Amino acid sequence: MTEARPEAGRRGMAHHPGLDGVRASALLMIMLYHADPTWIPGGFISVSLFFTLSGYLITSLLVFEGEANGRVSLRSFWERRLRRLAPAALLALVAVVLLSAWLGSAAEQARVRGDAVSAALYVANWHSIFAGHSYAELFSDESPLQHLWSLSIEEQLYVLVPLVVAIGFVVGLRRRGIGVVFVVLSVVSVLAAVIASDHDRIYYGTDTRAVELFGGAALACFLAPRLERWATGRFRWWNVLWLLPLVGFVWFSRIVESRSEWLYDGWLGVFVLLNIPFCIGSLLPGPMRWIMSLAPLTLLGRMSYGIYLAHWPVYVWIDEDLVGWSGWPLLGVRFVVTFALAALSYRLVEKPIRARRVLAGNRPALVTLVATFPAVVLLPLLVLPGDSSNGRDAASDGPVVLATVAPSVPDDTVVQGDTVVPGDTVVQGDTVVPGDTVVSGDTVVPVGEQIDPDAAIEVLVIGDSVAENIALALSRAADGRLGVVSGGVLGCPLQKVELVHRRVDEDQATDYCPDNVALVTDRIERIDVVFVVASVANQWDYRPLGSTERVVVGSARYEDDLDAWLDDVRAVTVPARVPVVFLESPRVSDEPMLNGDTAEPRGAWNSVMTRWDAEFDDVAVVAYDDLLADPDSDVGRAQRPDGTHLDEDFGVELARRSLIPRLRAAWAGAMRSVDES
Repeated sequence: MTEARPEAGRRGMAHHPGLDGVRASALLMIMLYHADPTWIPGGFISVSLFFTLSGYLITSLLVFEGEANGRVSLRSFWERRLRRLAPAALLALVAVVLLSAWLGSAAEQARVRGDAVSAALYVANWHSIFAGHSYAELFSDESPLQHLWSLSIEEQLYVLVPLVVAIGFVVGLRRRGIGVVFVVLSVVSVLAAVIASDHDRIYYGTDTRAVELFGGAALACFLAPRLERWATGRFRWWNVLWLLPLVGFVWFSRIVESRSEWLYDGWLGVFVLLNIPFCIGSLLPGPMRWIMSLAPLTLLGRMSYGIYLAHWPVYVWIDEDLVGWSGWPLLGVRFVVTFALAALSYRLVEKPIRARRVLAGNRPALVTLVATFPAVVLLPLLVLPGDSSNGRDAASDGPVVLATVAPSVPDDTVVQGDTVVPGDTVVQGDTVVPGDTVVSGDTVVPVGEQIDPDAAIEVLVIGDSVAENIALALSRAADGRLGVVSGGVLGCPLQKVELVHRRVDEDQATDYCPDNVALVTDRIERIDVVFVVASVANQWDYRPLGSTERVVVGSARYEDDLDAWLDDVRAVTVPARVPVVFLESPRVSDEPMLNGDTAEPRGAWNSVMTRWDAEFDDVAVVAYDDLLADPDSDVGRAQRPDGTHLDEDFGVELARRSLIPRLRAAWAGAMRSVDES
C-alpha cells in the first residue's frame, strides 16, 4: 500500500494530503445531509470536524512561527486569512444577492437582505440567533445564505486564537502553557453550552461551539511536533486502529439527529473527542491516511471552501421543480453545478489571489478590500426589500397559484355531445331541463344529491408553513381537475394578532402575516373550497391586536376568538356556496423550546375544528394524523425530515393516494349537506 509522503513545509509544518481528505470527507457529509437529511440524519456533525481541523492547522502554524521567531505576527496571519477567505466569500455574496433580486420572492429577498449583511460582517451566526432563525427550519424556510453561520464562527475564532497564541508567547507560556489555556477555554465553552437553554443559541453560538475549534488548537499545542515526526515514520500494525474514528464518525452520522436532546446538554462539543483521533489517523502512516490521501478527496479538500460557499445556494435554487428530477439524479445535477462554480472560483479568484499572481502587494490588496467590503455590505440594502418581519415578509407576495384546472369550455356553458348550451341548463338526451335540477335516467332530482366528488375544483389553501407544504404536494399530485392556490405563510396563525409566543424565550411579531378573511374574500368568486391547514402556528399562545393579554391555547378566549374568525370567514363563503374544510393537526416532533407542538395545544385546536364540523353543514374536517408515522421513528423521519413538513416525494404520493381523495370527499359531503339544508 503506497501513499503520498508529506513534504516538509515552512515554519516546521508539512503539507499533509490526508488532512485535505479530512476536509473533503466533512464536506461530502454535509452536502449529503443538506441534499436529504434522511440519508444521513447526523451529517451536520461534520461541521464540528471542520472546526477541529481548522483549529489544529492555524494553531500549528502560529505556534511553529512563535517558536521560530520568538513572537507571532498577527498582521501577517490576518493578511493571509483575508487573502485566502475574503475574495471567494464576497464574490458568493454578490452573486446570491443579485440572483435573489432577480429570482427570489419577497420573502426570500427580505431574508437574504439580513443574511447577506451579517455574513459580510462575519456575524451570521449571531444574526440567526437574534432573528429567530432555527437550524431546524433549514429545509422549510430556506435561505441561500443560511449555511454561512459556520464560517462566521470560524472567522470570529480566527481573531481570538491568534491573540491567545501571541499573548502566550509574550508572557512566556510557550507551547504547552498555551495548550493548557486552550483546554481551559474548551471547558468554559462546554459550560456555556450547559448553562444555555435555547437549542438554537447553543447550536449557533460562538462561545458554545468554540470547544470544537479549541480542541484542535490544544492538539496542535501538545502534539503537533510529534505528529510531524510520526507522519514521516514507518507503518505500524496498530495504526490500523486509526480507522475506528472514521467508523465512529459514520456511525454517529447515522444515529444522531439535530433534534437529539442530549446534544444540547453540553455533548455537542464532545464530538471533538472523535474529531481529534480522526485528524491524527489521517496524519500517520496506515490505511486511514491512505484513504484520506486518495486523489479525488485531496482535490475536493483543496477546493472545499468554494464548494461549501456554492453548494447551498445551488441546492435552494436547483430543485425538483426546476429540473423535474428528485433523489440521486437531482443530487447529481446539483453536484455538477456546484463543482463547476467552485472550480471557476478556485482557478480565477482564490488561487491567483492566494498565490499573489493577482493583488501581489499588501497595499493593493488592502485598498481593494477597503473599497470592496463596504460595497458588498451596501449591495443587499440597496437592491433587496427591507426586512420588517425577521425575514418573513411573505404577505406582500399574496397567494400563489400552484396548479390550475385544465381548460375546457367557458364557465357559463356545459357540453352535451356536440351541443353547447347555457350554464343554467342541463341536457338529458334531447330534453333541456332547468339548471337547478339534473336528470338521472327518467328521474329529475335536486342538484345537491348529484355532487360529483371527482369534479374539477379550485382550492384555496390558507394557514402556516404546513399549508405551504401541503399546497405544494397537492399541486404536484393534481391531474388537471384540481386547481391549487397557496396562501399559507410561515409562522402565521389564522387570526390577525399582535404577536405569537412562538418559543419559550421568544415572542414573534406577526405584522407580516396575511389577513386570511381578506384573502378568502378576494378569491371567493374563483374558488370552490377553502382548505385550512393550520398546524403548530395555530397552537401558540398569542397576544390579540391592541391588547396586552396573553391568550392561552385551549382557554375560553382562545375558542371565542377562533369562533369569531370562522364567523367572518363563513360570512363570505356561505353566500357563495363554498365549503370550508380543515385539515386535522397531526403529531409533530417535540422540540422542547418550541411552544405548541405537544399533545395539549394540538388537542385543543383539533377539538375546536371537530366542534365546528358538528355544528356547521358547510364545515368539514379531514383526518390526517392516521396517514403519518410517529415523527420520531425511522419511517416518520423519512416522511417528515424536520418532524413537521412532508418530504417532497412522500408528500406527492400522500396527496395522490389520500389527501386529494379525502379533500374531495369532504368538499362533496359538505356541498350535499348545504343543499339538503
